[in-house]
Amino acid sequence: MSEDIQTQRQTQQEMMRLRAENASLRKYVERLQQTIRGLNDLHRSLDSITPDVDVYNLIHELLNHAIAAVGSENGSLLLLDDDSGELVFVDVIGASRGKLMNYRLPKGIGVAGDVAEKRQPSLVSDVTMEPTFSPMVDKHTGLQTKSLLCVPLWDGKRTIGVIEAVNMSTERSFDTDDQEVLMLAARLVSLAIVKAERVQSQ
Repeated sequence: MSEDIQTQRQTQQEMMRLRAENASLRKYVERLQQTIRGLNDLHRSLDSITPDVDVYNLIHELLNHAIAAVGSENGSLLLLDDDSGELVFVDVIGASRGKLMNYRLPKGIGVAGDVAEKRQPSLVSDVTMEPTFSPMVDKHTGLQTKSLLCVPLWDGKRTIGVIEAVNMSTERSFDTDDQEVLMLAARLVSLAIVKAERVQSQ
């Protein structure tokens, strides 16, 4: 009889665990679907870029949607300074915004510098195990990076910069699905930047 009770308890515990896991997955899928809809809306708005359109605000919305989609509360857009080779923080989501805006990373420094040079995304679950990680930004902000996801921005053969998401807001780790979402956002940001440059040059 006691074995039956123990089995029932184990079954109930497993069912509770599965229900909690399913609820978490549903929330994640709902957030992802909402973000994709938002990115699609912003993609359509690229067609309306004119000299009067606030391109920075459009790009900020793209970044906001993307960072939320991958389950992070901290993210940055860094653009390449063609003259110096530095990466410049031009937009920041999260607590480090005040310290990071316009902050410059020397050429090739950190995961962001490596991604910009190789034009390949980088998914880092534990920065202490990543040889390209640099503590330079953490020392500047006082925050601790534990994990990050970084993807390149480019147009043809030209490197534009990178987008970086730092630390998950939950226990879930960054995965390849998050990388795909951030790559999509990076492509849209690249298109917005290039189109804005063309409009301004006309």
